[in-house]
Amino acid sequence: MPVQKIRSYLFNFFHFNKQERNGVFVLCLIIVVLFVIRLLMPWMSRDKNHVQLTKVNVDAFEVTVENDKKPTEELKHNMLVSVQRFVFNPNTVTEEDAQKLGFSKKLSATLVNFRNRGGKFFKTEDLKKLYGLSPELYQELESYILIPQKEYKRDSAFANKPHAYEKKNFTRELVEINTADSLSIVYLKGIGPGFTKRIIKYRSMLGGFHSINQLMEVYGMTDSLYLSLSSQIKLDANALIKIPINAIDFNSLRKHPYFNFQSAQAVINFRSKHGKLTENDLRGLGVFSDEKLRLILPYLNY
Repeated sequence: MPVQKIRSYLFNFFHFNKQERNGVFVLCLIIVVLFVIRLLMPWMSRDKNHVQLTKVNVDAFEVTVENDKKPTEELKHNMLVSVQRFVFNPNTVTEEDAQKLGFSKKLSATLVNFRNRGGKFFKTEDLKKLYGLSPELYQELESYILIPQKEYKRDSAFANKPHAYEKKNFTRELVEINTADSLSIVYLKGIGPGFTKRIIKYRSMLGGFHSINQLMEVYGMTDSLYLSLSSQIKLDANALIKIPINAIDFNSLRKHPYFNFQSAQAVINFRSKHGKLTENDLRGLGVFSDEKLRLILPYLNY
């Protein structure tokens, strides 16, 4: 009897009707399908997760930039080469050094071929004529171009004939600092391309120098360098770019090194309330010291 009870109990516990059997079958089928999908997932996602290293061919490299133009040869070159900046003479620079400056291989070869055919650069601007040189690259290199003035002065018809030269006492002409170009400034003793850029940039911000002492305001200027520089230059105060103080707007006035937010606002406020201001009005604003007024007044045009 106990055995029969056990059999009866097990039968009742494990017995399924037709609906329950169908449910169990569907559940098993779903489990099998999910198991198969799990096994196939690595194969299905292999291409998406696989990382492949590819060597880029720069000559065939094509991208679209903001204006839908292809990158220049200089840009392709600079993507692979660390660009350097140093003073160079385009009449003697080697092909390797040209590439260090940012020239592409093709442009460097063009430069050398131009010289091999007898071509020469007589002044800085002549480099613009080099075929394939972009205006952007020329602008970056302009202050580093150094062509000795004594080069290529002789007539080419007499280039191979010996000449007798007389020794002459040479006195260096003073450089007018307000109108000098970068090539004239970089020749000055103690002034390299870096200081040349700083001087020209500050000169542009001021509108020119009305006193040689203003060179002390150039970033990095030392007393010794100033003394050396002041003996090599002259200054034409008539070359100043004047500020139309009664017409200039706040933002433009604020950009001048001698005006700050407070002083520029004081000028604009006075004009809006009282009309045009004069030198006496400017002194009466109370925002400028006597020393600052001595610096500012030469730039003002009423």
